[in-house]
Amino acid sequence: MNEEKMLIGEEFIAKKVLTRDEVAVVLSYQNDHPELKFGEIVDVLDMCDKNDLLEVLSSNLGVKSAIIDRKLSVNPINFLPADIIVTYRALPFEKNGDTISVAFTNPQDKDTVEYVKKLIKKEGYKVDVYISLYTTIMAHIEKIKNSKEVRMCFSDTPSQPEINDDDIGDTILEEVKNEMRGK
Repeated sequence: MNEEKMLIGEEFIAKKVLTRDEVAVVLSYQNDHPELKFGEIVDVLDMCDKNDLLEVLSSNLGVKSAIIDRKLSVNPINFLPADIIVTYRALPFEKNGDTISVAFTNPQDKDTVEYVKKLIKKEGYKVDVYISLYTTIMAHIEKIKNSKEVRMCFSDTPSQPEINDDDIGDTILEEVKNEMRGK
């Protein structure tokens, strides 16, 4: 590979994760939906193994990757305000000592990453940056947006909200998946 980064689609082909035809499908969809990244489309359309997807994205972007569980070991809003998590798609998902692991849907956005790091560092923590699956991060964001307790956080309540699976309704993510699949 030369000094310039290989186009992401070519990298998926070279690593035998996607075929040329599959890359063409993703690029075609991306032309109509430029707000979505290549890897996000691959994830939503479930076009390959999730570990393979993260391996290619991690390698291409030069950041660590993580498969995030449905149930997080930390409450993300203990480390970032809910509106920041939703707006920047930055999900704190693990605490190890004084380090918080934060997954981003787009860790290439250096301004966003630096802003999130700055907010978390103000609370006395270091930050490890990860990329994770778009669908997983968006599902957690939907849980946060739909949580009654999180909505109460914007008032003066002193309690720490817990995000429960019961708080999940029909998500925007499901609507996007159905639209992308042509349903």
